[in-house]
Amino acid sequence: MDLMIKPLAPRRNVSKSKHGKQRKLKKKRERRETMERLKTDMVEIGEGQKRIREGQREIRQKFEEIESECRRLREETMNIASQSDYNQIRINLMLSILKARQDSDFALADQLTRLLREEMEKQERGKAGLVG
Repeated sequence: MDLMIKPLAPRRNVSKSKHGKQRKLKKKRERRETMERLKTDMVEIGEGQKRIREGQREIRQKFEEIESECRRLREETMNIASQSDYNQIRINLMLSILKARQDSDFALADQLTRLLREEMEKQERGKAGLVG
């Protein structure tokens, strides 16, 4: 029996190797956690951007509604101004008719009365005869 004693293999520092593996696992876990946080952040950012786009769309829609209302009010104001001008012309014609009658100028009063009737007919048909 030849018992031969084998020389011992060089001893490795087991604790150091184990510690290195633990560090690698820790770094791997930290990277995984960082990636998960980044994914969560990206989802939150995407949702935030979606809310911002929706808010911008709503603001654009409200702005368009306001512009439309502004155009409508502008048209209404112009119509009121036009009607006011027309009314002023009618009043002036009526006063001229009264003055002509006071002065016994019935020919002028008749002519102004016809002009007033014509203008009123034009207004009823939607045309602003003397106005504008």
